[in-house]
Amino acid sequence: QDQLVKEDNIDAVGKKLQEYHAQYQEKSKEYDKLYEEYTRTSQEIQMKRTAIEAFNETIKIFEEQCHSQERYSKEYIERFRREGNDKEIERIMMNYEKLKSRLGEIHDSKMRLEQDLKKQALDNRETDKKMNSIKPDLIQLRKIRDQYLVWLNHKGVRQKRINDWLGIKNENIDDTYFVNEEDENLPHHDEKTWFVGDLNRIQAEDLLCGKPDGAFLIRESSKKGCYACSVVADGEVKHCVIYSTPRGYGFAEPYNLYSTLKDLVLHYQQTSLVQHNDSLNVRLAYPVYAQMPPSLCR
Repeated sequence: QDQLVKEDNIDAVGKKLQEYHAQYQEKSKEYDKLYEEYTRTSQEIQMKRTAIEAFNETIKIFEEQCHSQERYSKEYIERFRREGNDKEIERIMMNYEKLKSRLGEIHDSKMRLEQDLKKQALDNRETDKKMNSIKPDLIQLRKIRDQYLVWLNHKGVRQKRINDWLGIKNENIDDTYFVNEEDENLPHHDEKTWFVGDLNRIQAEDLLCGKPDGAFLIRESSKKGCYACSVVADGEVKHCVIYSTPRGYGFAEPYNLYSTLKDLVLHYQQTSLVQHNDSLNVRLAYPVYAQMPPSLCR
């Protein structure tokens, strides 16, 4: 996991983490902007296609009216000509010309809309190409950033300090809970406080309902040979798979490094899960069956 980390001291690695995280965020914003534009344009294209279909129906109606008018006009013009009624002939001709003129306007509007649609579809294809060209950069930047995170975590750097480099505000983090994982008083050392065995998602959610952010449990997963971590984050119960590999337990490569589930739990008691999922800026702080600090009981 250290293959991309060339620096050899914590401050230098922290600075690099800061740089790569900033680049990752900038690239993410660029991608999000393109995605919004692509979605908006796709909706407009769909609306224009619907409008063109409506124009086609309207043109059909007007063409039928023109054919009927032409047929009847011939009969009436012949009759009025025999009667010498030029005024009526002029009125019929004017009505027919108006109808043809309106049909022409509808045709022109439809043509303009089709040209707009063609241009917009081309622009949208370009936006899609740009998004696809940014994706590999985004993946690579995230991979590099995460390698620096892993390096710092393995060196035992506190989450509060890492958060400073990541620009994550620490107002909601009580520093007294950043305990050394060797602290024997931690309830995490007793697996019975967090390992619940064969429990499904819904049962896990029921068990964690009303618990504070950071409350968690580990259970057997429906995926064969895997476990699942259910944790409260932002007031909701979230679930993530824990993989079991020959190298150890972990949430994803290259993080499958922990020889036991207990080692993994003790590590993430200090370290946020944000490196695996941007919406999980939370630690495994409170085992579900351990006594909660009084200030956190609801």
